[in-house]
Parts: sequence; C-alpha cells; structure tokens
Amino acid sequence: MVGQAVTSPNHAELWPSFRGAGKGNKTGLGFHGLVAAFIRVEPMANPKWYDESMNAETAQKPLAKPKNLLLAGLIVLLLLAIFSLWNGLESLRWGWRFDRAKALLAGHDPEGAYPLLDRCALDNSSSAEAAFLAGRAARMTGRLDSAKTWLDQARGRGWTEVAVEIEQALLGLQAGMVVPYQAFAEKCLEVEQPDRPRILEVLTRHHLRRLELPVARRYAEDWTRAEADNPMAWNQLGTLEFRSGDNKKAEEAYRKALALDQSSTAALEGLAVVLRKLRQSEEALLLVRKLEEVAPGRPGLDKLVGACLGDCGQTDQAIVRLRRALADNAADNEAAIELARVLLATGAPADARKVLQPVMARAPFDREALEAMAGTLERMGDRDEEAKVRARLEGVRRDQKSADAYLAEIGKDPRAIGPRLSLAELLWKNGLKADASRWAESVLEIQPTNEAAKAILQKVRPAR
Repeated sequence: MVGQAVTSPNHAELWPSFRGAGKGNKTGLGFHGLVAAFIRVEPMANPKWYDESMNAETAQKPLAKPKNLLLAGLIVLLLLAIFSLWNGLESLRWGWRFDRAKALLAGHDPEGAYPLLDRCALDNSSSAEAAFLAGRAARMTGRLDSAKTWLDQARGRGWTEVAVEIEQALLGLQAGMVVPYQAFAEKCLEVEQPDRPRILEVLTRHHLRRLELPVARRYAEDWTRAEADNPMAWNQLGTLEFRSGDNKKAEEAYRKALALDQSSTAALEGLAVVLRKLRQSEEALLLVRKLEEVAPGRPGLDKLVGACLGDCGQTDQAIVRLRRALADNAADNEAAIELARVLLATGAPADARKVLQPVMARAPFDREALEAMAGTLERMGDRDEEAKVRARLEGVRRDQKSADAYLAEIGKDPRAIGPRLSLAELLWKNGLKADASRWAESVLEIQPTNEAAKAILQKVRPAR
C-alpha cells in the first residue's frame, strides 16, 4: 500500500473537489495518490474517511509520470537557459564597459572614466584591476574618499602591492600629507616604471600649490616628456611658465595643449590670458568667445570676456560684463582693476578711483592695483597721492625682484631653509599672510625645530 498522506477526516471537507478524483482519471492519480507519490508517511490507523469509491484496481497500478511534471521540467530548463543568457550578456556588457573606461583613462579623461570604473568595480567584486583603476580615477578627479576605499579594495583583491602602495602615496600627497609621502614619491622616480607620469603629475601640482614654482616647473617639464600627448601636462607647464613671467614659453605650452584638445577650457583660458599680456587682443577675444561656447557659465568668464572686450576698445560691452562679474563677487580684485582700467580709458578717472579704493584697502601691496591707482591719480591731477602710491609701487617691485631671487635659490636647492624664511618674512611684510604662513610651514616640514619659522607663524597667526 502506498500509504495515506493525512490523518484527519476533515481533509475531505477541505478539498471536496478531489473526492473521487481517481474515478475515470486516465492518469490513475487522485489527490491522495499524487501526495503519496512524493511524501512517505506512516499509514493512518483508521482510513474510514477515505473515499470508498476509489478504484482498487487503479490504486494498485504503478504511478504514471504526470504531464505537468514534464512541463515543469521544461520551464525550469527554459529559466536556466534565460538566466545563463542573461549572465552572458551581463558579462559582455561588463567587459565593454571596462574596456571603454580603460580607453578613457589612457586617453587622459579620468572624469569620463571614473563612473564606468566605479560601476565595474561594484559589479565585479573579484576584479582587482577594476578596483585599482577606480581608485586611480577617483584620486585624479579629486574624489579622495572614494579613492581610498577602492585602493584598499584593490589590495584586498590581490592587486600588485607595489602599485597600490605608490597610488596610496600619491593620494596622501594630494591630500596634503607631505611627510612621508613626498620623499617616497621622489624616491620612486629614481627607477623607470609605468607609474612615472602619475608621480610627476602629483609632484607638479603639489609644488605648484606650495608656490615652489621652479621645482614645479622642473617636474612639469619631465611630465610633458613622459606624456607628450597629455594636454593636462602642457596646461600645467603653461601655467607655471606664465606665473614665472615667461609669456612666450607659456604661449607655446598652451598652444600644444590646444593642439591635443581643442575644447580644453584650461588651455583656452590660459592662452587668452597670455595673449592679453603679449598685446594680441583680437586673438584673445576669439579664444574667450570659443570658451563661452564650450563652457558657458564658467567661473570668472565675465571678468575675462570683459577684460578682452576692453582691450579691443569695446568699452560699453566691457563695462557691462565687468560689473556683472563684480555683482557676482564684490571682493574680486582682478575684476575691479579691469573695470577701473576700462573706466579710465573712457575718460572717467573719478569712477575708476571709486572702484579701486576697496581694492587698495583689501590688498595695499597689490602691484596691478597700485599701477592702476597711480594712473588714475595722474589723470585726476592729484600729484601728492600719486607720489605716495608710486613710492609704494616701487617698494613692491623691489620686493618682487627679491622674491624671484629667493624662488630661484629654492629651485636650485628645494631643501634650502634660508630663502624660504626670507620669502616668508617678505610676504608677511607685504600683507600676504596666507602665503607667508605656507612658506614658514614648509620650513618646519624640513626642520621641525626651526625657531625662526615658528616666530613667523606666531606673527602671521597670533591667535593659534
């Protein structure tokens, strides 16, 4: 006997539709027969409630395999096939996404690569390469927390220990932790390795932030040699040449950046600024017009467009744009100076003086502000005030020459303490407290017990 599946006579009431299911059933299965085929239970002691009309001959027949089981099997096979196909397509999509991200990163577009790499590293928790590249792209785009997370993941997934260590050192240096990461990064440059361009990039930006222009320029030159097809490297070199006062070399670097990427906003803006200095006003205006198309709403765009319009004699439009820039940021000294120049060119020296007075209060040793104010006072005929301003201007120019000499010494010996201290003192005297503080701190990074640097910091930050 197969055995009954239930022990309560009330089940016949619960499923009345199955009573007598065996009668005339070509499959030979009633409800109880189907249950008994799959569940082995103890036979019940009192089977009186069992349907007496159950065909004894049918009950003794071997159970046939029902058609619905075959159908269920086919459905399971179909689902497995669909699942396998889906996994295959997902794998193909992941591979396409990862290849695309690596191509963008190799093409010097970390901003475009990061979202793809982040998705790839999330979707494939076993890919060490995806985690490492996601960390690198995050660092290069300033997402430092994400970079730390993915680099830790890359190490845990088994990526090359040396590569992870170098990338984490660059992350630390980029985050401002000079010790011990700067020395480690510089040491890594002593041997040839595939990460050399990334090390040079971080060291260039690091020394530029610290205003160590000669050192930063040397690293930028090495970076352009290591990655001659990278517009970011040429943009950085252009910035450093311009800030070092070599406008022709800056122009050359920016033009190389534009040749590599015609829509580079940094190159368009940088070259326009340099061409203004070289008195090539018409080309500078064309560049800022293109910049407006490429990056409308870019910070500082009204100021630059207004200045270029003023250089080209389009004074009415220039005044509108420069006043708009000051409306956005009333403390923008550069916009105020440019507006004063345009107003002076239109024959309104009194208005120019009103614009410059707040600038002189905020930055009494700003060379360009002093030059503009001296010219304004000359036009107004105020000789006494003009003489005072020009005397201050001459002092600032002398100090600028001294600062350039100190920077040149630092370029020859990056660990020289004397010129750093002298530069900090000079900047403090000229009211540039933030820059003075930075140079004094750089001395303490080299020599933590230096009392002169501590004294400068006390003057610059007496409350600390």
